[in-house]
Amino acid sequence: MLDPKEEKLLKETYDIEKENNEMLRTLYHSMWWRRVFRIFYWSLILVLMIGSYYYAQPYIESLLKTYNKLSSMIPGLKP
Repeated sequence: MLDPKEEKLLKETYDIEKENNEMLRTLYHSMWWRRVFRIFYWSLILVLMIGSYYYAQPYIESLLKTYNKLSSMIPGLKP
């Protein structure tokens, strides 16, 4: 069997390993939630960009038509 010194060392090692495992689990869960929120964040930004373009598209087309009319009337406006 183990002598008391080795047994104490084994117990300390086990306790440290247990604490380390708990910290690693906490880090893993934190990283997982961060990844989920990051995906949600960028998805929300993408949806808002597409939605704002869809909402503003008639105004943009109207401005482009006006610009094209003006550029055909005034030759100096062409790029």
